[in-house]
Parts: sequence; C-alpha cells; structure tokens
Amino acid sequence: MNKYLTQKQKLVLSTIQDLRAKLGKSPTLEEIRKTMCYAGISSVQRHVDALKKKGYLLNERYQARSFETPTPGQMLSVPLLGNIACGVPLLAIENIEAYIPYPSSQTKYSSDELFFLRAVGDSMNKSDINGKAIDSGDYVLVRKNNTPEFGQRVVALIGDEATIKKINKGDDCVRLEPESTNPNNKPILLFDNFSVQGVVIDVIKKGGD
Repeated sequence: MNKYLTQKQKLVLSTIQDLRAKLGKSPTLEEIRKTMCYAGISSVQRHVDALKKKGYLLNERYQARSFETPTPGQMLSVPLLGNIACGVPLLAIENIEAYIPYPSSQTKYSSDELFFLRAVGDSMNKSDINGKAIDSGDYVLVRKNNTPEFGQRVVALIGDEATIKKINKGDDCVRLEPESTNPNNKPILLFDNFSVQGVVIDVIKKGGD
C-alpha cells in the first residue's frame, strides 16, 4: 500500500507510529510537529488529512489524541461525499462531509478508489440479485469507474446532476433504469452529455442492519 503515499506522508505516518509506541498513546498534532521540526501545525494537519483519506489513519474529529493506525485487514477510511438521488437526479456536491470506516476484508480496493454517497428517493428500493435494496437515507459505497458493464448499478452524471440507476443498452441510447416498488419511477434515456462516475459495490443500511 505504500505506493499510494508520498515520501512526506510516509515520514509523517512513521513518526505517528513511533510516537505512539514511545508514548503508549496516540500523539497530538503538536507532538508530531515538534518531533518533525515543522514550523506550524498546518503542514502536519495537511499530511494527516491525506493519510486519513487514504485509510492509513482512523480518527474522530475534535479529539486531541485520536489517531489510530489500522492493522492490516482492519478498516478503510472512506469519504462521504453527500447526497445523491435515487429518483429525479439531484445536484451532486462533492464536499467531504465525513469519513466512514469500512472493513478492508470486504473489498479488494483501496480507500482512494472508493467513496460513499447518501441515497435520496425510492427509485432503487427493490433488491437486486445480491439482495441489496437502496432506501432513502442508506449509505451507498461506490468504486470509481467510468467504464461500467451493462447491468451494473452506477452513479451517472447528467450535466451537473447525478443519480443512481441500473445501466443498460437501449436502441441507439443508454437506459438508466430504476429498480423500484414505485411504478412512478421511469427509465431515463440518454443519448449524450452524460458520464459514469462509479459503480455501486455495497449498501450500508441507515439503521445499521
């Protein structure tokens, strides 16, 4: 996994691991800064944020001593990018709201290949062949991929709006099809001006089941 890290990120991660072993607890940003002789905490924070995004650190915000290095096969730290429509397309605002831990044993992909979106609407609330329904409020795990296979659930970007649908080939077009118990949800036919951002690989139910 180190191939995903810059040299400075590797050094910061090594420093955190060494300090944790020495102190018997996670170091603060200030302790990391002093050890690495940085002039300000902002440089440390930038590298720490990158390590969290790539799944090398787990932490909770606003806690002074909260950096944990996950053991192999433990958890990835996957960014939550906000809401996405399961119905009428909804503007996709790619701001990271939070990081969601996800077991690395359940995916072969790294955290920088993945992102979560929060589903809105009911056009994908019918179970697929894997038994996964997407209800409003669920967290949808997406692998970045702009060349999906027909039959997959995808995040499609139509202009500036994004939606989750099942992609299939139509007559001289691409069909984005709902999988819904609501008959009011209809397919979207696309001829141009769209792209696929990723493929849905898992659904985390909002109630935790």
